[in-house]
Amino acid sequence: MIALVDVNNFYVSCERLFNPKLINRPTVVLSNNDGCIISRSEEAKFIGIKMGAPLFKMQSLINQHDIKVLSSNYPLYADISSRVMRLISEFTDYQEIYSIDECFISLIGHKNHQDIAATIKKELWINLRMPVCIGIGPTKVLAKLGNHCAKKQSDWNGICATNLLPDNSLNNLMDKFSVNEVWGVGKNLTQKLNVMNINSVLDLKKSNAILIKSRLNINVARIIYELNGIICFPLEQGLTKKKQIVTSRSFGRAISNYPSLVEAVTTFVVKATLKLRNQGSLCTKVSVFIRSSPFKKEVHFYQNIITIPFSDPTNNTKWILKEGLKGLSVIYRRDILYVKCGIILSDLIDEKSSQRKFYFVNTKKDNNLTFIIDKINKRFDSNTLRLATQPLSPLWSMKQLKKSRSYTTSWKELLVAN
Repeated sequence: MIALVDVNNFYVSCERLFNPKLINRPTVVLSNNDGCIISRSEEAKFIGIKMGAPLFKMQSLINQHDIKVLSSNYPLYADISSRVMRLISEFTDYQEIYSIDECFISLIGHKNHQDIAATIKKELWINLRMPVCIGIGPTKVLAKLGNHCAKKQSDWNGICATNLLPDNSLNNLMDKFSVNEVWGVGKNLTQKLNVMNINSVLDLKKSNAILIKSRLNINVARIIYELNGIICFPLEQGLTKKKQIVTSRSFGRAISNYPSLVEAVTTFVVKATLKLRNQGSLCTKVSVFIRSSPFKKEVHFYQNIITIPFSDPTNNTKWILKEGLKGLSVIYRRDILYVKCGIILSDLIDEKSSQRKFYFVNTKKDNNLTFIIDKINKRFDSNTLRLATQPLSPLWSMKQLKKSRSYTTSWKELLVAN
């Protein structure tokens, strides 16, 4: 049996953890550069705040109901997520972390599935003050559906075990939900299914998987099998290594000078190479891209990307940055207001299985230095040691006018008890 544990309104819940004044108050969290609403408290949802809506479109409702608005605090959310996943892992031998706020776990070894779900829910609240809903089922799709039902049915106390529901009761629930509520069915696929007269989850469950596969794709057929209790998406063991790592950012303000772009590329390379080393990979290519705003019709739109291959796979920040900045110098154009740039580390290979040439004279010395920097930054603060071209407060940084403190990831921003 599989359970899906999902933290309710995760970003808002993280903010409430350190600011009790937000409890029971309608609250929203914004996306990069304070653009759109990406997390809402239940109170904000009730008022009518839409998920993904631009902030300016919701401003009148926000003012009318005194809704608290916060900028994203990603380091805080990542740290709380890590704590949540570690606590959940104590209850299972098989855990698949699906996103920052949800994971699938195996319930093998537990006789009473609802009891263990209730225990997990209770422990997450007592230890981390994280409210969760848990869906249980013989497959991932049914566990995900159970989680959706648990959120919609308040009298179920946040837990829905689809395997314990009689067939007619489960079918009645499926009939109430649109097919787009199924895990893995997006907007475009929903439109195609609607044309085939498949409108509800129950319609999809009862459809012919072989016929759907021929008309659409094998993934939809697998979803149908999973809705009928046949496992097609087994739990993935361990962390799945990324095949490429992208680090980019839309700037809080447009920039045109080359040194500012060097700062941005340096910052993104440092972040990307840390992720690369953490997953034990090497990259064989680095790409750098820059672009101006496509929305300003009065000026010429410019975007470009360049890819530089490495003769020897590496995860060393120094060498990747050196080649990345060479690429930036090639695609940079003067007198253009850039609003976004980023880097891509691609064609990743496993560090243990690679056959490296080791012909750089100072390779071992550079790698030792990188290891020491990573260790110090992990222990103290991510910017304790940094490259000279990596600024602490760049002019182009994200607009985060309403950001909370980094309570758990920076010694300088610890919560102070008066």
